[in-house]
Amino acid sequence: MASSLLQEDHIQINGIVRDQFEAIALAAEPLLRDGSITEDFIEAAVERERVFPTGLPTKIGVALPHTEAKYVLKESISIVTLKNTVVFAGMGNPKESIPVNIVFLLAIQDPQKQLGVLQTIVTIIQNEKVLHKIKDAKDPKTIYNLIKTFL
Repeated sequence: MASSLLQEDHIQINGIVRDQFEAIALAAEPLLRDGSITEDFIEAAVERERVFPTGLPTKIGVALPHTEAKYVLKESISIVTLKNTVVFAGMGNPKESIPVNIVFLLAIQDPQKQLGVLQTIVTIIQNEKVLHKIKDAKDPKTIYNLIKTFL
């Protein structure tokens, strides 16, 4: 997976949001700003999250919201760490409430590539040490340098 998917200016630290839908919108802001996604991407990602939730019950809760390729203009990933946790429903179990601190928003066109990206992120977030480093990062560069070693 090309590291061009992740850019340092797509990483935000200590976001404050009221709920998972605000978290998705916040994560999408840098992608919208640089033309990576369409105006409709956020609404589509929020709607998809309602039907197919993406919260993962890792040591520090992570969510992986995404939506269909037609809303993606340039493949990219954005990352937001949250100052406060927000609840996402569980990916495998929508009845499960997962307090999330880290959001990886995926804007990927190719379904095969999306699967690869998801697998890579799952590998990253299974590493508790890396998760803590992401959550505790004081600046985007720290997270960028951590993650680009995996991409």
